[in-house]
Formats: sequence, structure tokens, C-alpha cells
Amino acid sequence: MDVSIIIVNYNTLGLTSDCIESIVDKTSDLEYEIILVDNASTDGSKEVFSQDARIRYIYSDRNLGFGRANNLGIREATGRYLFFLNSDTILLNNAVKYFFDFCEGHPDEKIGALGAILKDQNQKNIHSYGKFITPVGEIMDVVSKYLRFLKKREYLHPASVFQPEAVDYITGADLFVPRNVCDELGVFDPAFFMYCEEVDWQFRMAKAGYKRFVIDGPLIIHLEGGSDPSNTRLWSFNRIENIFRSKLLYIKKHYNYFVFRSYKLCNAVLWLPLLLMRKDTPDKQKKLLRILFFNK
Repeated sequence: MDVSIIIVNYNTLGLTSDCIESIVDKTSDLEYEIILVDNASTDGSKEVFSQDARIRYIYSDRNLGFGRANNLGIREATGRYLFFLNSDTILLNNAVKYFFDFCEGHPDEKIGALGAILKDQNQKNIHSYGKFITPVGEIMDVVSKYLRFLKKREYLHPASVFQPEAVDYITGADLFVPRNVCDELGVFDPAFFMYCEEVDWQFRMAKAGYKRFVIDGPLIIHLEGGSDPSNTRLWSFNRIENIFRSKLLYIKKHYNYFVFRSYKLCNAVLWLPLLLMRKDTPDKQKKLLRILFFNK
């Protein structure tokens, strides 16, 4: 098998169906399999996808989150390459073949991961890659919410690429990874429930000398946030809770105790006014503050 395409579904029957249809419609000239990991969906996904002969369906009786669910897919995959694809994506061309051909055509490059410049439904470029998470960078991100005149991060609205561009990390919405990288470095860290798991994995790739590139060719729409059915607005409670937990975990994992404690205090103080202005219930506000101040 050339490529194993791994999708995680959580109560996104319609989006996932559209994603699968786009894969089947656009992918050709290589051997591939579609592995769908279902995080205990209750929207009829099990009844539909368990009967779809085009996919290998894996059902989890609980929501494992993004990384751990993908790890289940990796365990079953037979491809020489793994393509992690969000359920809220649509392939507009033979994107899988573009990624496959690039890897096959660069055998001397130590490739860890490939991605593309993603599009929204209006064909505008959207967040596709980023810089590795650092305490200073995260603090500056919060400060920028107060000082709106600061320059926006270029990777949130990236320019199109015409030559392979090396990046720190590629968003987990479209992550093409040679199987040997998993064999050498392991898979997604199961400590992350959602968010930052792909950054952590690619940080480990970087330390091992593996390169990450955004390439020209693949055309993929990402309906950003659509794979999280609880995300009715960009900064929903569930989204911000998971992001807080994951970023704290990432910095605790990759930086020393003093840096982690200093970051946590500074970050909490800066976020406090912003959280108090949100329209969350008192219980939800307390929960977010406990995460920020006490990492609980």
C-alpha cells in the first residue's frame, strides 16, 4: 500500500462523508486506503460508516481526542506513507499524489512531514503552518490581543508557495508523514487530548533532523473548526479549554521548571481580564481560571 489516509470523526457525519467522497473522487494513480477512526459518535456515523466498504472503520467507545484516535489508525495502517486528514477538509485535486510524488522524488531528503497552503470555502489562504510554541511567543500572542496594531502572524494568512518551503510545523489538518518517521520517533503523544499534538510531534522530528515542508500543488479546503461540533464560535469554551491545557502541557514538557512556572503565572495574569469579559457561566469561568493558575 502506498498511502494510508487516516481521518478522525466525532459527530461530523456530513462533513466526514463529504471528505471521503472528495478523496475517492480525486485520488488516483496510487494505492491507498482510507481508515476512519470514530470517537464514539452519536450522530448516526457508526451506522453509516460501518457499512461503507470503501473505508476501514474503527470505532472507539469513548472520545479519545485527536492524537490518540490517530494513533489507533496508525496501528492499523499498511501504507508506506500516512496522510492525516481532518474530517472538515475537501480535496480539490489529486493532493495525495502530489505529496506522494514529492517524497518519492526526494529520497535523499530526510522528510518528516509535508503539508499544503490550505484554503477556506471562499478559496482564501488560511492557517496552514506555524512557528514552534515558545513561552515568549505565547505571551506576545496574548499581548497582541490588547495591542491590536501589532503585526499579525504571517502563517495565519499565508502567501501561496511555488517552491517547497521549510516550516517549523504543519497544521494537523493535512499532515503527510513517511511511515518510517513513526517507526523511529513514535506517534502522537497521548497526553495531548486536542491541539498542539502535531506541534509536539514535529518538534521531535526537528530534533531528530527531519524536515517539514509546505509544497505547491495540493489543493485542499479546510472548513476550520468544523471538525469540532461544539465549536459554534471560534473561541468556544471547549476550544479554549483544550488549547489552554495543551499549551501548558507542551511548555511543561519542553522547557524547564522555572520557565514553565514563570510562563504559567504571566500567561494567567494576562488572560484574566479577557476571560472575565467572556459570557461564560461562573462555573466555566472558574474552570478556565483553575487551568491557567493551577493547571488543573
